[in-house]
Amino acid sequence: MDKRKSKSGGVLGSLLALPFDFISGYLVGLLAPVAALAAIVGGIYLLTRKVPFLSHTWPDRDAEGEQHLALKLMPADQAQAVFVREKERISADLNAMGAEIRVLAEQAKGQPPEAGGTRAAISEED
Repeated sequence: MDKRKSKSGGVLGSLLALPFDFISGYLVGLLAPVAALAAIVGGIYLLTRKVPFLSHTWPDRDAEGEQHLALKLMPADQAQAVFVREKERISADLNAMGAEIRVLAEQAKGQPPEAGGTRAAISEED
């Protein structure tokens, strides 16, 4: 009888362990790259007293007009100021894209676009 209980308890225990193993693996998979990047940035800061920052290289566009990013080392206070400026620029771009998506969604539903949109009405030929 003890063998039967331990065997069923083992199966039940392994079934209950599956969600825990999945969740712990998922969290480690999400946090490990973030921790690795934080360690790299921390190591660079300890060696150079500057932080790496991604910035646009606007003059260096290729023939198709694509934007390129460059990793630059800059002092922490300067990186903070650049981060705030880039955050505002990106949020403005995201708001404009969101307005475009709303206009397209309303047109797909057959409703006229709402007044005050940031984009001109799309012609019916599109």
